[in-house]
Amino acid sequence: MSKTTLNAAMFSLAILMNGCGTDQRGSDPHGHEASEAEVEHAPAAAGEAVVDEHGHDERGSGEGDPDFARLSPERAPGLGIVVAEASGGAVAETVTLTGRLIIDPRRIAAVRARFPGPVVSVHKEVGDSVGRGEPLAEVESNESLTVYTVRSPLAGVVLERLTNVGDVASTEAMYRVGDVTDLQAELKAFPSQRTALTVGAPARVQIGESEVAGTVVAIAPQVEGHTQALDVRVALDRPKGQTLVPGQFVTGVIERNRGDAAVAVPFDSVQRLDGRDVVFVPEAEGFRARPVEVGRRGPSLVEIRSGLAAGERYVTQGAFLLKAEIGKNEAAHEH
Repeated sequence: MSKTTLNAAMFSLAILMNGCGTDQRGSDPHGHEASEAEVEHAPAAAGEAVVDEHGHDERGSGEGDPDFARLSPERAPGLGIVVAEASGGAVAETVTLTGRLIIDPRRIAAVRARFPGPVVSVHKEVGDSVGRGEPLAEVESNESLTVYTVRSPLAGVVLERLTNVGDVASTEAMYRVGDVTDLQAELKAFPSQRTALTVGAPARVQIGESEVAGTVVAIAPQVEGHTQALDVRVALDRPKGQTLVPGQFVTGVIERNRGDAAVAVPFDSVQRLDGRDVVFVPEAEGFRARPVEVGRRGPSLVEIRSGLAAGERYVTQGAFLLKAEIGKNEAAHEH
């Protein structure tokens, strides 16, 4: 082998050996090696989480996040989304019942004759107003043969006339008179609702377009045979300038378990998302659904036991729109 040929072979072998020991950091298409810093901060593959030194995901806020509604906070008010600070309030659970107006049973009188005998005359008809002590009928006593007057024991309205001239008055009622100025709501409750009801509980009764305050004054000890319902009577605060008629259908809302809550939010602020109760809190690029633990649920306020602290900002109105926005995002990802 010539000296020139031997030198060429040794040079090729040197190049080959140097390639086998090349730094595994790699090089770009132009042969430039990547520095350690460039390798450390190289972009992650698509869909791969990128976290900072604290473990927080550094992808765009809400990107692929099923609990995030991407919506510019500047646009939110125009869509009816209102944000406010969380605060405390009084919350009471409620039971809603239906029923009708009745005359207070204590203000109904069954009027009877004092002595038996024939009815000589009657003075009042159904619907007539009567004053306390006003004559209702005249009866001739069988014993004395004298005529005496049967009078109303209370002021009110004639509910029933159960006698006619010529009838013989005995122990049966001749009239039923009731005081219609003090009406009550008689509501129907299922036996399963009994534990939620207590005498003395405050109530609100919807009568037509008006709402009247009241108090539970009696709960029947047994159910009716036909309806299997319990009668719950609510005494009403007499409304000014409003005429109430016995028999009107009403809806009553009875409170229970009233108390102060450290955080109480409007009922519609709490939404159900993936089987969880959530409220929405604002972030830089949208709104995040935050799971919360709820306590008492009233008709207008819900107690928040954990997940939202007093003073934190959250969505008080329009939360359902943000829930719908998350639903649209999930549907888009599925396709």
